Amino acid sequence: MTSETPPTVQPRPCLLLVDDTPANIDVLVGLLKADFDLKVANRGAKALKICETIERIDLILLDVMMPEMDGFEVCRILRSTPTTREIPIIFLTAKTEVDDIVKGFEVGANDYVAKPFRPAELLARVRTHLTLRAQQREIAKKNTELKEMLHLVCHDVANQFAVVGMSLDLLANHPGQSIDRFLPRMTAATRNGVALTDLVRDLRRSEDKGMTLQAVSVQAAFAEALLLAEDKLRNKELQVVADLPAVSVVAETCSLTNSVFGNILSNAIKFSRRGDRIEVAAEMAAGTIRVRMRDHGMGMPASVLEHLFDVGRSHSRKGTDGEKGTGFGMPLMHKFVTQYGGKVEVTSRDVAAHPDDHGTEFCIILKIAETTAASA
Repeated sequence: MTSETPPTVQPRPCLLLVDDTPANIDVLVGLLKADFDLKVANRGAKALKICETIERIDLILLDVMMPEMDGFEVCRILRSTPTTREIPIIFLTAKTEVDDIVKGFEVGANDYVAKPFRPAELLARVRTHLTLRAQQREIAKKNTELKEMLHLVCHDVANQFAVVGMSLDLLANHPGQSIDRFLPRMTAATRNGVALTDLVRDLRRSEDKGMTLQAVSVQAAFAEALLLAEDKLRNKELQVVADLPAVSVVAETCSLTNSVFGNILSNAIKFSRRGDRIEVAAEMAAGTIRVRMRDHGMGMPASVLEHLFDVGRSHSRKGTDGEKGTGFGMPLMHKFVTQYGGKVEVTSRDVAAHPDDHGTEFCIILKIAETTAASA
């Protein structure tokens, strides 16, 4: 089955009109209000203030000749500010000398319309620049998605190589041990490494249709993640107590094993102290299952928890044994659960603020697959 998301209602483009002549503003508002949301400023300073406080301005119609601060200076400031430098700016002015037009483009204007303007021409130019801006945003979005795919390859595939590498090191350092002990982990790591590369390829092919989902056994996916984490658990003498039902959920096998269960388990191991306990349990209600993974480790301060799933602000902290990370595990985990149509809830108590009761609990809420529901 394929995950489906309800169509989103696109907000109307928001235009900022900047002119110190009320009659000019009235004409622009009359022309544009039917198709666009409008903000109005009669001074350059007010226009800059609006750009600071309004989250999204899609295009600015900017007069040049204004008192106190002319349009050229307003444009310079907007282009030097990271949050506004990409907003399309159309100068709308009676200054039509070649030097003035050249100066307008030099300070960063996208276009120039002379007063008195023809309404049809102005509307055409506004729509053209809004289309270009939308295309720029779409390209930026695709670039972000490609970066996330790269992080997936670097992060989760590297984990599989780490499992194989640790097993080979143990065999090299203890030549008397039977290879049979390490074969299941090495086989699972190889299988999942190949599956992850296939997953990335499939995601790129199906980016417009959504991820192809199927019924995945919760027990089997977690058991595989646990097998891959065996060496890390043994090195820190950690105990995992798991009680999961024989139920299948709507997911994708490889990502549920590695990017969801694997990353949460890796996070719990990283921040647990030697000899700690990690608890995994589940409860079912109303066609969903809530899988809870609880550790008693360092916990997270509010500053980390706030941006835990933001790939652009990902933050890696050292574990209790100095383990390093990339900071991409949690954003990837959240990305996949969301694509399954599920949810992630996190509660955490930082050891610095709660020395007697600390740790982190991840709650993954997934839809129970129809095959499970039918057989129940």
